[in-house]
Amino acid sequence: PTHSIQTPAHDAPKQAKAKQTFSGQYVRVEAMKQKKKILKRTEVKLQDMEFHGVYELEADSVYGAVIAIPQVARSMGWTPTALALVFRTWMLLALNYLLQGCAIKYIAEESQVMDVLGGKMHICDFAYDLEYCPDHNHCTGPGGTLYEPDGLYNYDIWSVRMYMRDVVKAAAKGTVLETKEFIDKVDDSFAPGEFGLENYWCRVMACLIFMMAEVRELFATYEMIVVLCYTPHHAENWVIQTRSNGKGDPLQTLKFRVAGMSIGWKIFNFIILVIPKAFLLYNVCSFGVRFLMDTAGIVELVLGAMTMDFILTLDELLFDGFSSVPTKFIMNNLEGFTLDPPDADEDDSVEQYQGSDTTSSESHMVAALVDATSHKTKWGAIKLTLPRRLIITLIVLFVFLMRYYLINCQRVDNMWVSKPMFLPTSAKFGWMSFLTGHVPMESEAYWNMSEFNLTEL
Repeated sequence: PTHSIQTPAHDAPKQAKAKQTFSGQYVRVEAMKQKKKILKRTEVKLQDMEFHGVYELEADSVYGAVIAIPQVARSMGWTPTALALVFRTWMLLALNYLLQGCAIKYIAEESQVMDVLGGKMHICDFAYDLEYCPDHNHCTGPGGTLYEPDGLYNYDIWSVRMYMRDVVKAAAKGTVLETKEFIDKVDDSFAPGEFGLENYWCRVMACLIFMMAEVRELFATYEMIVVLCYTPHHAENWVIQTRSNGKGDPLQTLKFRVAGMSIGWKIFNFIILVIPKAFLLYNVCSFGVRFLMDTAGIVELVLGAMTMDFILTLDELLFDGFSSVPTKFIMNNLEGFTLDPPDADEDDSVEQYQGSDTTSSESHMVAALVDATSHKTKWGAIKLTLPRRLIITLIVLFVFLMRYYLINCQRVDNMWVSKPMFLPTSAKFGWMSFLTGHVPMESEAYWNMSEFNLTEL
């Protein structure tokens, strides 16, 4: 059975007005008289979405809530409920710094202390062209022997094989078996192979995937800085009332928005948010690239690239799991801050002149403004063609790769090999060592590539 819906009598005038306003016919842009003007302004608006647009705080992150919730509480008069939300948000920020800092510190301890105590050297470019070995001119591994396709191992297996060979040699020392023939036989029978990369380009791809995730956090930090710098430097209401009849849900009449804040709040947010977040981001990129560059296995590289990004998503995990429902409601409904494009006045001037009677001189002015707008859209189209984030990702990746090579590697036998390795004086890796990046080392190297009489470049 079908049921007819009766239209209330008081809604009839509204529907009649709507039908009068919109006749139900669509007009193609090509058929309109002001087609060029409409398309040009549409093009400008589309480009402004990319280059200007709306800057928002991270709605699913502790960082965005730490900025927004205190300003919402201030706009609401610091009510007890608002103060509770502020205090809870700051607790989550402290927990986030603790967890992220510890995670990065432990990765740094593994690469700077534990791996070194285990006798590991930096991979650099060891075995990067294994397919050409052993006949190529730079096929010497960290053990001093030539690479063979069937003799490449990860560090754990290679170190055990080295240990077994050395144990047999040590057992024969001082006995009748300590002869050159026996030692050569041991070297052949217990050949440990070499330690090096399984695939050079897989390592590059893993570093690129990892850096793509970190650059995303870099742009989120940039948006935070833009909000702090370009919003008005005086206190504005972050909560405004759109309509009120004294009835119904009051939250339905409120609108949360990013607005101005005092200089004191901006400095405070910059100190507790921007500086620590930038420090954590830099260290994740630095130790993450070092971790991936010193990883030999293909599977370990792919999985490591995907899991390293988890550290910088802890703020989102904490916000989703431990933030209050009111905080999530405010952040999900918080409107962003629109940064007006610099040429907005120019576009308005064009529209104003085109919509009025103009003299000859004013017509020339309109033509000049139209030409300037056309030039802006052409240049904007060129910039829009270039994937800016990809370019920045490649630049940042190149910087951290060069940092790894210059700090940890040297050119020997026409390839990048590890610099001499020194044992740390202590297994302790405290917070001061993490913050300064300084680990005390012994003066005598336990491994040096120059011992194999290769040519250092």
